[in-house]
Amino acid sequence: LPAALHQPPPQISAMASASPKIRIGFVVGKDNDAVEDPGYVGDASFLADLPGEYRTHPETKEYGCTKADGGMAHADCAIPWWIKKNHGEECEIDIIRGDLDLDLDRLKSNDVNFIIGYDLINTMFEDNWRERKAKIGVALKDCGNIWPTWEVQEFIYYKSRYMQACQAAGIPMAPTIYAFHSDRSPQKLLGEIKARGWKQFCLKLSFSAFSLGFAIHTVEEAEKDPMILKEYFEEHEGYPEFICQELITGFKNNWETRCFFWNAEFQYAICNKAAVVSESGEEIISAGKTTQAPQPTEFIEAARKIGKAALATLPKQYNRHGAEIGPILFRTDIGCSDGEIHDKDFTWKAGEKTFFLNELEYGGTNYFTRHVPFDNIPLWGEHYFKKAVEVMTKGAPAPDSLALALPVEVAEPAAPVAEPEAPAVESTPKAAKTPAKAKVDKTPGATPKVVKTPGSAKAAKTPKSAAKTPKSAKAKTPGSAKAAKTPKSAKAAKSPKAAKTPK
Repeated sequence: LPAALHQPPPQISAMASASPKIRIGFVVGKDNDAVEDPGYVGDASFLADLPGEYRTHPETKEYGCTKADGGMAHADCAIPWWIKKNHGEECEIDIIRGDLDLDLDRLKSNDVNFIIGYDLINTMFEDNWRERKAKIGVALKDCGNIWPTWEVQEFIYYKSRYMQACQAAGIPMAPTIYAFHSDRSPQKLLGEIKARGWKQFCLKLSFSAFSLGFAIHTVEEAEKDPMILKEYFEEHEGYPEFICQELITGFKNNWETRCFFWNAEFQYAICNKAAVVSESGEEIISAGKTTQAPQPTEFIEAARKIGKAALATLPKQYNRHGAEIGPILFRTDIGCSDGEIHDKDFTWKAGEKTFFLNELEYGGTNYFTRHVPFDNIPLWGEHYFKKAVEVMTKGAPAPDSLALALPVEVAEPAAPVAEPEAPAVESTPKAAKTPAKAKVDKTPGATPKVVKTPGSAKAAKTPKSAAKTPKSAKAKTPGSAKAAKTPKSAKAAKSPKAAKTPK
């Protein structure tokens, strides 16, 4: 592991000794990234007690299969389980199965939530996808404590958003036409394709994964048979946009390089040839193991550079204190062209390698755990744990105490209890009444009234404390910077013990 991962996260000593545990939620749903696999080079014994509810059946892929019955643990459940085993004194882990447990209340019950294996795209593959998409969309949008933030999620869900941002930043991409739901038709798209001079083209879907909706056609066959595009449009009518690109003929001859980044810093790379474009019809992977094909240095260096530039186009993220939180896990997929390009506006040369951004993905992506030559579960486990601490503490009024970074319950001082007024003495003229001493209720078990600090009404604003504070001691909470929506903490932390009311 990189040396930095052996360093303790910020505020860990204060958090462990004087503050409540952070409750961290992980939204999971993977069935294709097994950890207990012969290819995994790490020690999987920490998963021995992972409950069957977080294991998938080897055939049905559904949750609820014990290890004794062949239940499989995937990376998205293994990572939080590793955190539980190694940082259980500092945090509580909540594994949220996307298709079974995910809703707004569940997300709000945690302090921080990470998308690590299931998101809005998964709902598109479910039977009642319209209802599911609406329900999950509300949960992810309104909870206020999900990472990446909703704005960043939408930036990735709608491929046109990040692709157009990257094009504007000068990042190389294949010739592209966007077919939006509000203004698209088979005839219009074919006309645009012909006007650009393409010979072959491919179609992709926003809100899709696993190459679903990917199709390749020639212009000639699309002209001869108008039903090709008509049927595609009808089959995928529920998708908000189609991405149409000139087919890069040299793509299948070269590696696609997938670079993993954390905080926009490179972590590792996977070189592969997808099954849909490989000559063998099977996916070919090179991750650095001696049993695999050697990783091409030229491809990795080019991919790192393009990937880094692409991440600079992401919307900014801010926590409830107004502090910027860097990009979490992102994966950039970089292709290589060395064939002829027919687009009238492109000058890529045949026979020369031109590297370009193909796709941008985030936390729910495949981690390739069983393919890499090192144990990547501790790598991601440490990253996610430290990021949770950062989200809760960065920019807090008292940076050395997590307690002030969490929403707290503040005890309001009890109202003074007036002593009974002494009866007047007849032989003495009445004196002016002296204010009675405040009497403190010392009855065992008596509890002052508790006022909960409200969460932020809008994600980008820092909530003000609801506690009554003497004017001289009142500190202003820094406002959040204007940009991305700031998630609010969904669960109030336990309040520190209230001080006794002064006499």
